[in-house]
Amino acid sequence: MPTPALARLALARPRADVRAARARARANVNADLADVERDARNAGRALVRVSRAFAVDLGDAARDGARTAREYVALPATEYNLIDPENVSRASDDANGFVVSAGRQKLLFLDVEPRGTVRVDASEEGCVQSLVDAVIVNRNPDDAKATKIIDAINASLKDLRLRNEVTATRCEDTGRASIRCQIDVWGDFREGVFARAGTRLNTILGWSLGAVMPWFLTQLAADYARWARDEPRTTAENASLASVAGKIIAGSRGKLPEGVRECECVEIVR
Repeated sequence: MPTPALARLALARPRADVRAARARARANVNADLADVERDARNAGRALVRVSRAFAVDLGDAARDGARTAREYVALPATEYNLIDPENVSRASDDANGFVVSAGRQKLLFLDVEPRGTVRVDASEEGCVQSLVDAVIVNRNPDDAKATKIIDAINASLKDLRLRNEVTATRCEDTGRASIRCQIDVWGDFREGVFARAGTRLNTILGWSLGAVMPWFLTQLAADYARWARDEPRTTAENASLASVAGKIIAGSRGKLPEGVRECECVEIVR
């Protein structure tokens, strides 16, 4: 028969377990706060190194006698990337440079135009696109609140480096022609919103690339098929985020489009 002391101990144990659980919860919160405080001590520094690579099977479009995938991926950016050709123009100071605009966008109370300068260099198996400059153009400079936010974004964008290599390859399992894309993002952010994101920025960027790149490759495959058949290269799908949201969300959950596979990244010299 349990003694009174044992009974009191048995009753006390659940309360002790509850107190321990609460202590662990407080510890987790304190750990999150410690991460924030660490980022603050480092002046909000975020060191980013993210790479993702995917490939898409070109299927019957790459039949014998058709123009090859290697020819396609070596074309200048204004030739193979026709998602929005009206917003791509040649840079005035670089024969291999292009100014790309995402068009005017209204996000919450922001009225902006994302714009970037990209350099395109031919490689043996395709081409390499390197981000030279990126900026968010404020289309409503009289809005002080919006201006402050956009200035914080641009303070980070100046340290952003991005490399996108598109190459012709073959699937190891089937031997079929494929287009492979590897995107590398890096930067040492000490100012602006990216810096304040701290070490979490790597996770965010990796997730974002995994969501968007599979959809992007399906667009390249469709455009290659039209180009190989010498057909007009126009897209049937609006390139706005609203029209492709379902496919991008599926990519973020790891559900890849048919014919798309993730690849091992190749180390690059930064």
